Amino acid sequence: MSQIRFKMNELKVFSVVASSGSLSQASTILGIAQANISKYLSDFEGRVGLKVFERTTRRISLTPFGEHLLPKVNQYLSQTDDLESFITDYKKEKRGKVTLYAPTGIVIFLSQHVIPKLADSGEIRIELRTLNLGRNEFYDGVTFPDDADILLTYARPKDESLVACSLASFAFSAYASPEYLAQHPIESPEQLANHSCILMQSMLINDNNIWNFCQHGRDERKEYKVTGKYICDNIYAATELARHGMGIVFASRQSIKADLEAGRLMPCFSQNEDWMLELVVIFKKRDYLPYRVQHVLDQMVEIINHYFQPQA
Repeated sequence: MSQIRFKMNELKVFSVVASSGSLSQASTILGIAQANISKYLSDFEGRVGLKVFERTTRRISLTPFGEHLLPKVNQYLSQTDDLESFITDYKKEKRGKVTLYAPTGIVIFLSQHVIPKLADSGEIRIELRTLNLGRNEFYDGVTFPDDADILLTYARPKDESLVACSLASFAFSAYASPEYLAQHPIESPEQLANHSCILMQSMLINDNNIWNFCQHGRDERKEYKVTGKYICDNIYAATELARHGMGIVFASRQSIKADLEAGRLMPCFSQNEDWMLELVVIFKKRDYLPYRVQHVLDQMVEIINHYFQPQA
């Protein structure tokens, strides 16, 4: 026996006509033309294979089968309404966990300048997780973690179905302590091969890192192989070593702003030799985002944009 596939509109018309006892009243309640009400009922009876209403010129009434069918249809419609209400409320609910991935430096930036400013977050819990980029991901794209809701990083996603928006640009360059530079002067990226550079574990290739530089005002990027005695898995450990004169660190100007202002670190090159990277926020299409994720995402983007907005 083939399965009967009911249509929601037909079930609603059947229920409303049965409760009102009138096609015209059902038409008014549902906002559907009376001719369409009649068609819905006719299609429903044809789908069921039995009459559900007795019709006369004066009135419309349920058949015995229709009387038995009505409570089951009403129960089904009620359950469907509950399900729709649950989904709607869930989409608008400020409750649950939002998992946010980013490289170490951005995680610290979010902790200092973004998360404390999130307003009206209800019972949303935010989990910050570290995801440092490997060298190839800068060029081939980054993989979006399975449990991530939002990814903030310096590369575009491999998965083109994801949404990626550029929020700001960061300038990366080589920095060292005044003591290190006094003992080991350096004038250009070409001389980095003769210096002790602090390496990032995620960027290792045969015990080396590749640092990229573009001369200020030019788009041409050059790669330089560097090596050193110290390997770190996060930029803040690398920066701490650089503060103590242990070598040269490749970092964003933003992440060491306080060290530059305090004189603990200095640019290695007198000219502006740096590498500009976009700060990219990656997330799934909004049709598939729970409300809690949209709420955090929208506020976070607004705060970051305001932070990097030029001051008048």
